[in-house]
Amino acid sequence: MRRLGVALLALGVAFGQGFKEDLRQTVEPLLLGLAGGTEVLAEAAEAYAVGPTTEGLNRLRLLWLAARRPWEELEAFAFGPVGEFDPYLDTWPISPEDLKRTLGSPVADLPPEVRGFHALEYLLFQEPARTPEAARHLARLARDLAEKAAALRRAYLDYLEKTPEEELKEELYAASLELAEELFSEKLKRPESPYAQASAEDYRANARGLAKALALLPLPGLAWALALDLERAVAALPSPLEGAWDDPKVALALARARDLYTALGKAPVGRAERRALLWLRAFREEYLDEGEVDEGLEALEGLKAALAGTPREEEALKLVEALEAKVRAAAPKEEVEPLVKALEDLLR
Repeated sequence: MRRLGVALLALGVAFGQGFKEDLRQTVEPLLLGLAGGTEVLAEAAEAYAVGPTTEGLNRLRLLWLAARRPWEELEAFAFGPVGEFDPYLDTWPISPEDLKRTLGSPVADLPPEVRGFHALEYLLFQEPARTPEAARHLARLARDLAEKAAALRRAYLDYLEKTPEEELKEELYAASLELAEELFSEKLKRPESPYAQASAEDYRANARGLAKALALLPLPGLAWALALDLERAVAALPSPLEGAWDDPKVALALARARDLYTALGKAPVGRAERRALLWLRAFREEYLDEGEVDEGLEALEGLKAALAGTPREEEALKLVEALEAKVRAAAPKEEVEPLVKALEDLLR
């Protein structure tokens, strides 16, 4: 028992205080790390733009990697205002053609596909920004990233202050469940930071963040043990991961993520109707906003599980089945939206 207590303290969980304060103490250092890391990156990029050198480029690469780690840990806490900032911080994939075409354009006028961590990654690792124009654009992108990270920190801490504790628990549970699902269904099957060959580092940070998040929730010991198993499995991934997808260690990490996702699904936190609405929101984001069919169907599976035993289960499941048929037929947004709205009205 003492070991568990030490582990929880190491993850930033203090005893004898409320959930909201524990959450704040866990998330605030990550937000500060992101804001501080991107600010240092921006200042170094601005200095590099004055006179690009190989030494300066190598320093920027290291600073990019350092700034990215807290962001990847924060994925387990990706709720509240994060959705507003995420497209400008971490859109993937980017459009290299559009990125090159828009060199020199005002960053504020650019779409998410040519901004954020991955646009910088491309200009640092894939086609290094050595010309004066490219170096200046790199600096402007880095400054934009730092400003967005600082704004996210302010917005998130304000959100924590104003949001009821029970709602925060439900949001944290949903974000943790979604990250576990994303690890086995997407992340551990394809690279996320291929230009820097840093996907393994991304996923290790994801697993660390997930363990920190789950340590805050009222979950059974099995879920906590599986989170630690996942963290160990991801820590053992080959690096770089980009050329090692057939390595047995990747398959093991994927299986550990799936096991954790299954265990979390059997240990729900919060009211069933609220969980169902969170899954419906995930469906909106995945299918209606991004057009992702498989991820949309995964969200509907989570929605069906959340509906089990609720007073309106039978009626709601009919709407979910209709939604599934629309998604499998790749129906356009205008055909799907009325069903989503009907489900939202039913569950509220």
